[in-house]
Amino acid sequence: MSRVVAIAALLLAAGGVHAGDDLATLTPDALVARWRAAPREQRPALERAIRARGAPCLKALRAVGEDASLAQRAGAGRMMARIRNDWARKHVPKGMVYIPAGPLEVPRAKAPWGPSGTRRIVGAFYIDRTEVTVGAWRTWRKACIEKAPHEPGVHRLWQPPKDMPDDMPVVRVRWPEAKRYAAEARGGRLPTADEFERALRGSGVGTWPWGAEMRAGHANLRGFGPNRPVRVGSHPQGASAFGVQDLVGNVAEWSATTVTQGSSKGEYPLTLGGSFRDNPGEELTWRGLGRMRARVGPRARGVDWLGFRVVRDVPSIPE
Repeated sequence: MSRVVAIAALLLAAGGVHAGDDLATLTPDALVARWRAAPREQRPALERAIRARGAPCLKALRAVGEDASLAQRAGAGRMMARIRNDWARKHVPKGMVYIPAGPLEVPRAKAPWGPSGTRRIVGAFYIDRTEVTVGAWRTWRKACIEKAPHEPGVHRLWQPPKDMPDDMPVVRVRWPEAKRYAAEARGGRLPTADEFERALRGSGVGTWPWGAEMRAGHANLRGFGPNRPVRVGSHPQGASAFGVQDLVGNVAEWSATTVTQGSSKGEYPLTLGGSFRDNPGEELTWRGLGRMRARVGPRARGVDWLGFRVVRDVPSIPE
């Protein structure tokens, strides 16, 4: 804490606010109160000091209520969001990427593909940098069998061939199995379509994770690859602005979003991002809401172009 206080003191002094000898003894409530009472020109420095103090100030910031000015309430909200972002960025699970809360362009309901001009907000989440690998699936499958060898169906979990490298994307996994892996092995879930697109495009409207045009070497798609899956992370130049790889091409991915289709009006999960078998096209990255269709049923097994990745919710900050 002493280091944080020292940094805060320097920030205060740089902004023309003299902390004196009492900064080390200020409670979060007192620090926020000083920010509220400070002249307008001194508040930016105090905001930086509060952000440096971090999570302990959240309760005091939430208490900035109706008696505060509109500017102060907005400032408190801004500081809380930044403190949560700072904390979330420092606690990213291994192999995942942090996606902050932000807007997503809503796809058109009908052709042509692309944004409709309206937006919705997607909450913050963590997402796998690449697809789930064969090695990770093997480890989890073995643990499942050892833990409950007589559980019905546990031996029917997809077993990749012995000669399949560990760093290939796992395929032929049914949708319920993918959801089970996400929950049991990773404490997570499958991404929604909104989360997938937010990780792919951020707040922008570019067709591809890297921009507006398809480029050789950026994704494993038909005509731009060997017509088979390749090792995960083989196209780092095709990563999104957040650093998420393989969102387009290589293997398509299960999502948590379902659509109703077929004569039985059953619920079918969307598969997103396209695979090595798909020609480059906007339909791989923009959902056309008026014609969304699931390509396979939730219990399809023998699909060599379909994998998945995991997302996790950002936990609450301990205060």
